[in-house]
Amino acid sequence: MLALAALHIAVLFVAAGLLIAAAVNDARKYKIPNLISAALLVLFPLFVITAPRPIEWDQNLMVFVLVLISGFAMFIGNLAGAGDIKLMAAAGLWAGPHLVAVFLIMTAIAGGILALTMAILTYMRNFSGKQAVAIAKVPIPYGIAIAVGGLSTIYMLSQPILFPG
Repeated sequence: MLALAALHIAVLFVAAGLLIAAAVNDARKYKIPNLISAALLVLFPLFVITAPRPIEWDQNLMVFVLVLISGFAMFIGNLAGAGDIKLMAAAGLWAGPHLVAVFLIMTAIAGGILALTMAILTYMRNFSGKQAVAIAKVPIPYGIAIAVGGLSTIYMLSQPILFPG
């Protein structure tokens, strides 16, 4: 049982590392590799198998599908990038129905702060003598915000194991 709990914690740490890698890659290149989202998807069954309590994985899968469909609509409307949508759906799989609201709210808050930061930096850049850029045209590495939401979810998923009641 102890070895299974240790493996479960290790799986959570790997998932957290993948989210951080996605955020760093998006910040540097404005691109989230498919491999990161795929790794999160492949890692999820191991999370389910090693969980100390049963996980209703079919409900988590439903959240994944709903986030993916909603994200596809955002992608079609040119409101989000494909990498962002894939990462958000993969993180939504981990959040499941019980933590999806926390995931989405934390992602939205982090995204708002990120957008405001990018707007301020662009505004300051426009006054520095460099070529002016329209604030609306500045790309936002939203993978950072998705990673914040995902890390919040991972943290909450780890609580019953790290601090049993």
